[in-house]
Amino acid sequence: MIQDLIFDVGMNNGDDTAYYLHKGYRVVAVEADPILIDEARDRFADQVRDRQLELVNVAIAAERGTAPFWICDARSEWNSFDRRIASRLGLPHHSIDVQCRPFRDLLQKYGVPSYLKIDIEGHDHYCVADLRQEDLPAYVSLEMAQVETLFALRDLGYTGFKLITQNDHSQLVVDLFSVTALLKRRLRPYPALFRLGRLASRLGRRRAAVARTAPSNGSSWRFSIGSSGPFGEDTAGRWQSCDEAVYTWVTYQLGRSKYGQPNLDIWHDVHATRLVSPPGLPS
Repeated sequence: MIQDLIFDVGMNNGDDTAYYLHKGYRVVAVEADPILIDEARDRFADQVRDRQLELVNVAIAAERGTAPFWICDARSEWNSFDRRIASRLGLPHHSIDVQCRPFRDLLQKYGVPSYLKIDIEGHDHYCVADLRQEDLPAYVSLEMAQVETLFALRDLGYTGFKLITQNDHSQLVVDLFSVTALLKRRLRPYPALFRLGRLASRLGRRRAAVARTAPSNGSSWRFSIGSSGPFGEDTAGRWQSCDEAVYTWVTYQLGRSKYGQPNLDIWHDVHATRLVSPPGLPS
């Protein structure tokens, strides 16, 4: 693992890359849209010249080759191989042919970064699939879509997890009321989750809710909405165990958390680390 290296896979407009460069890291920024690459080459001309930044104009896929890629004309963050994502809300979109490479090619060329940020609209799993237990980034983040994401990271060797709300970069947490309500009304048909939730409720009565704290990174950096924001130990809140993060996510998706029904305008990243002992449930 290379301590001063970050991968920004799904660079988009470069706001995350700008933050990593500001923090003094070397960055490999991966982006499929050639227009966004050209804009980044202008925006970060000094860092590209000084070799602090490497811009890689490829799409991450299972195999090398060329494939059609959908560009959302109004919201570049929705560019995707999946036309349904690029056409959300009926927005205009078009396809281009892009060069594809498996993520393992980048690892072999540039090395394993200390932090891996992934945001490639439905294809995040291609990056996770190419990670190896014996040589992992210390921290990784990707869009949270389903609980299997947490299990895949756990099976690789990650031990600490945070679900971070991208609108304000706070931590998604579950309070005692939502736990109790979920147990009574929704989880009894699912014995494993019911047992886990009952344990969480019993052990967590003295600390049933973790405050939605703002990132305490001591930085005046202004993060744009939709950016991945702080990373590593600068993320908000405390590291959770995999079971606790799964329970939090299921509670939220069932609409039984204090946030109510999931909102399509609010999305989350899962941040994971392998540098902490597996956390227990709140006590």
